Amino acid sequence: MFEKARSVTATGEPDGYTPPRTFRGDVFPDGHTRLVVSVPPGELRAVHLALFDMLEGPLGVRYVRLTDRKTGQLPAPEGRVSMGVDKGRARAALTERPALVWGDGRHQLWLRGQLGETVILDELGLLYCSPDDPAFRDVLTSLGIPESDAPMMDKRDYVQVNFSVDADAQEESLWEELKMLKWR
Repeated sequence: MFEKARSVTATGEPDGYTPPRTFRGDVFPDGHTRLVVSVPPGELRAVHLALFDMLEGPLGVRYVRLTDRKTGQLPAPEGRVSMGVDKGRARAALTERPALVWGDGRHQLWLRGQLGETVILDELGLLYCSPDDPAFRDVLTSLGIPESDAPMMDKRDYVQVNFSVDADAQEESLWEELKMLKWR
């Protein structure tokens, strides 16, 4: 099973926390809204793809690399972007690289639909859907994911982000397949 990150004690030992199946709505001072979704690692792929399916193609895809597995955290994130990506092609590219997409914490993956809607998968395994739209809520409800204030991974004191050797080649091949250009 893939696990992008795990909650640990101050000494780095697993603390027994399992990410809950829940979502919350956030509203920012400027009026921007989003949903933050948490699921256990074994459900991340299915939930991510269900939210992906709500996006209107073609897509913009942004890959934000935060860490190099060999050298550690980068001084500044490295971005790659591809626009006008066929939705089916993007879905296939992601599903062919599970170790990278759903099991490795080196990056964030941003997907943007034609209507400006976004689904972001972060390095901790949290999903962000923007805006807080009934279509996203309907997907979560259909999957039996309730809205609550349960503490998610972003509220944990110590989190260990995991890296996969298998993801190294998958990262390079994703960039090549989607013709992703370097972007700040």
